[in-house]
Amino acid sequence: MSIEPNQDCRRDVPNGKAPCPALIFDFDGTIADTLSVIIRMVNAHADELRISPLDDDDVEELRGLSSLGIVKKFKIPLVKIPAMVLRSQKELHRHMDEIPLFPGIRDLIIDLKRQGFRLGILTSNSRENVRKFLLTQDLDVFDFIHSESNLFGKNRALLHLLKKHDLKKNEVIYVGDETRDIEACQRIRIPVIAVSWGFHRRDLLTRRNPTYLVDSPQEIRTIVLN
Repeated sequence: MSIEPNQDCRRDVPNGKAPCPALIFDFDGTIADTLSVIIRMVNAHADELRISPLDDDDVEELRGLSSLGIVKKFKIPLVKIPAMVLRSQKELHRHMDEIPLFPGIRDLIIDLKRQGFRLGILTSNSRENVRKFLLTQDLDVFDFIHSESNLFGKNRALLHLLKKHDLKKNEVIYVGDETRDIEACQRIRIPVIAVSWGFHRRDLLTRRNPTYLVDSPQEIRTIVLN
């Protein structure tokens, strides 16, 4: 998909036109509804992981736990996490065409692109998986995709992204669905829009005091245009 921006979001300031801010999106749980596929993968390897298959109640409980809380609950040795993440990414690659967009996300992204916003993705998923998904969804409109392992240190990944793409902190807004997204943005002092439709429940997100907390993609559009 090719979209020509019309620069509607630019506004008059004393010294001329202020550029549109860049929006950096998390991928899993914010753009792509990967949770059901991930749970299916976990259940397929339940015996190997030495856990009982997860039902709907288990999933809802997990949505109320931080990443570290999930690691502790299942007693996963930290040294095994990198290998587990790599394996899950390879398995996920085979299922990318089964994963849907969250309702309203397509219209939001296309509209923001047309408005002139610079759009990026920060993810711990592989760049290949994200590209495959965007091409499948005919939504390959992002200016950059930054893939970096960041299970417990997303603030460092954010700083690397800002430096690589020559972005200042006051020029970006981050959009994510987990408490670690909020905590990372708070550490480096950039605004964060937390979305309630992803991996973490609304009540857990609320306790972390995000800059904004939204329940629909349309609310994101309202925030960034105002």
